[in-house]
Amino acid sequence: HIRRMYCRLAARTGIIVAKGVCMGRKSLFGIAMVAVLLGACAAAPPVNGEWALMLTAAEGSTSFPITIDTNGTAATASSGDAEFSGTWINGELWLTGDFYVPEAGYSAPLNMTMRVEDGELRGSATWDQFQADVLGQRME
Repeated sequence: HIRRMYCRLAARTGIIVAKGVCMGRKSLFGIAMVAVLLGACAAAPPVNGEWALMLTAAEGSTSFPITIDTNGTAATASSGDAEFSGTWINGELWLTGDFYVPEAGYSAPLNMTMRVEDGELRGSATWDQFQADVLGQRME
């Protein structure tokens, strides 16, 4: 009762009161929920950024830097002249694009499926007829 009178008096006179003193529980809960949701939305997906990828197949391995960006469920990436497009859904990144492998001496479609596990990108890839494991380390 006293708090209500204090808040009315503060509202009439324009006196600034300490944050939260004149807020009801519903208002405080609403503000807290908005802050939590904004924080969750503002966090960038863990795949965004620069990575050093290594593709390892029975025939050999190749490594290259790649920059990944997601916007909602859409994903894009680039590595030198190579451009990739794909999706980021439920923690899984799928990218596809033509990719030149210097060790082989030609370009072919590269399809990669990856997840972030313990701060690394891990998954599998196909390039031409070759199957490979994917391992990515964040570049600093």
